[in-house]
Amino acid sequence: MSSQGPQSEVDIETVFSQRGLPYTRQRRAIWEQFSTACRAATIGEIAEAVRAEGIGQATVYRTVTLLHDLGLLVRVRDRGGEVCYTAVRIGHTHPLICGVCRRIVNFDGDGDLAYLEKQLERETGFVVYGHHLEVYGVCADCREQGCG
Repeated sequence: MSSQGPQSEVDIETVFSQRGLPYTRQRRAIWEQFSTACRAATIGEIAEAVRAEGIGQATVYRTVTLLHDLGLLVRVRDRGGEVCYTAVRIGHTHPLICGVCRRIVNFDGDGDLAYLEKQLERETGFVVYGHHLEVYGVCADCREQGCG
């Protein structure tokens, strides 16, 4: 397992360019907030973080929607039901999300998930070309604090 880490800017720029979309200063700043965070964030939290750069909440909302539509952000909920977003690396990632503090730890799950995909193909006749998996729990730090 690995903690959430920064996404390569080249990969992100490629995603935008392949779709004919500009990778603006505002989009870069918003993406950097998500891609360097070790926890999921709300749109309001990101708007607050980029406010000093002259980026408004409406721009953050539109950019989060775009990043989500491009598959660069995933929507998650904490235990209280609050909608948050977290960056995903290009390719397959599987976030383990603390429902209390929203800390994100990625795990690969390659062996077990590849087996599951093959089993699903055999049992259903589907040809599996991808998947999305989120696992929720309470991290060790939150359990030690009595939050879990």
